[in-house]
Amino acid sequence: MKLYNAAQLREWDKATIDKYFEHSSELMEVAAQACVDFIIVEEIASIYEIVCGTGNNGGDGLCIARMLALEDVDVKVYIAGDAESGSEDFKKNLQLLLQTDVEIQFFSQEKFDFDPRPDAIIIDCLFGIGINRNVEGWLAELIERINSFENRILAIDIPSGLQPDLFEIQDKAIIKADVTLTFQVPKPAMLFEENHTCVGTIEVISIGLDHEFEAVEACEISFYQELEAIHDFKPRKKFAHKNTFGHAGVIAGSKGKIGAAMLCCFAAMRSGAGLVTAQIPACGDSILQTALPEVMTISDEGENELRSADILEINNATAIGPGIGQAPETAIMLRKILKSTHKNKLVIDADALNFIASKKLHTSIPEGSVLTPHVGEFDRLFGKHETSFDRFRTLRSKAVELKCTIILKGAHTMVASPDGHVTFNSTGNAGMATAGSGDVLTGVIVSLCSQGYTSETAARFGVYLHGVAGDMAADERGATGLMARDIIEFLPVASGEIETTREILGW
Repeated sequence: MKLYNAAQLREWDKATIDKYFEHSSELMEVAAQACVDFIIVEEIASIYEIVCGTGNNGGDGLCIARMLALEDVDVKVYIAGDAESGSEDFKKNLQLLLQTDVEIQFFSQEKFDFDPRPDAIIIDCLFGIGINRNVEGWLAELIERINSFENRILAIDIPSGLQPDLFEIQDKAIIKADVTLTFQVPKPAMLFEENHTCVGTIEVISIGLDHEFEAVEACEISFYQELEAIHDFKPRKKFAHKNTFGHAGVIAGSKGKIGAAMLCCFAAMRSGAGLVTAQIPACGDSILQTALPEVMTISDEGENELRSADILEINNATAIGPGIGQAPETAIMLRKILKSTHKNKLVIDADALNFIASKKLHTSIPEGSVLTPHVGEFDRLFGKHETSFDRFRTLRSKAVELKCTIILKGAHTMVASPDGHVTFNSTGNAGMATAGSGDVLTGVIVSLCSQGYTSETAARFGVYLHGVAGDMAADERGATGLMARDIIEFLPVASGEIETTREILGW
């Protein structure tokens, strides 16, 4: 799913209207009906108070009000601004709404005494994606007044005042929505941490925009969802055997952190690797052999830390880093591995990334590798960043510079490819912020790489699959107290769901 800027979104709307409709108001009807369907199905509340501007976002609100009234829903409308100077579609929908019994109140600079009923849901339709500057004056005061109430707020398409294409901190007058119903695709600014308090929960509402436009219109950022996962998924063939699904290598663990190696290996197996060989310190050999008899082990000459591990030619891909610690002997080993010649795809995580950061080994990272830092590791690698917007820019530039795929883990994990494309992930939950979750992700990605997925696809699909498994685990057991092993347990179920959907669609 491509994440277009506001100008492209307007062109997408226009292409759809020109192709399928006689008038732009017909697409507005489709969008409003999609919102009403969501509201009715979810039974969010029984009373709604819709605050509308005089542009097309306000027109959406008027259309929603009329449709809710037809469903016998208690709805009241407030219009902020001069209705006479509103957009054509706004004025058309205002005339239709005036023919109903819906109560309408008009706000102006002189009078905007908004006082919603305590049990009402406020629907925000003041401004849409066309805004490109801060809201000021009395409309800013109105936004702050709306935010001051304890009522839940539902924003339509984008919270009013949030500029969709601005990758900077926005701290002026912006609606603080609990839920945002966004049309067709999320708007880029909605996916960053700093804007979460404005956006709330994102619900993507399809309004049937033209598929041909999306197929040909270029875009450098995207949102990875189920359809992308179904497309990337490699189904198993009946006469396949274990070697068909690759041999994953895992270089991990140190005394006290053998669990990291175990979680990584376990996740690699659960993600479909045909074979997994772990290189671990001698102290962990019996632990891993007992806990995971399916995994082969090579005991390192180091008792408590890795010293002699190397890339094995029998492996198709190798993960290195989970729990390896910071011993000097391990640093020497890692430097040797990075400079060695081999055909393996490397997945570099955790302490391996910290070694690279501290020893300034960035230029030694093999092209085509996958790096999987969380925010702290990312900043150690590439310098301190003040905002997630800054990290986004660095993520993209460093992926191009290093010719690697870089995963920046977070609520909407970002994956940057060597061509500069950045993908935001759509799955996962806060319960996955738990010890070992990153080791599981590394296991998933090295497994996919060993199965023949490209580094970029393994990263995007792996992050998505990891998130789906986490969501399933949270649904089954609750997000609070979720453990990394819970995520692993649901990996085959997550893969099975993707495969089933693929079969249903006939792919």
